Amino acid sequence: MLPDGRGGAMLETSIHPQDLPLFSDDLDRLEKVLGAVCVDRGISLRSQEAERLGALMIQLYRQGVKEDAKLLALAKAYL
Repeated sequence: MLPDGRGGAMLETSIHPQDLPLFSDDLDRLEKVLGAVCVDRGISLRSQEAERLGALMIQLYRQGVKEDAKLLALAKAYL
């Protein structure tokens, strides 16, 4: 409680990786890797498959997979 009698409890929330913003550098990296996977697998960047793969890559990135080679390997393994 605050000295004036008002409550003063702070909200206790935790920040999850999926809540963190992606910046333009992050998106550029993800786009580059997604493009490489799509070219390698013959997938159109405008396809639903590429969209699902992009969403998976964002999840992986937010969970800490930041290296291009690891993202590329995991994305290819997903297909």
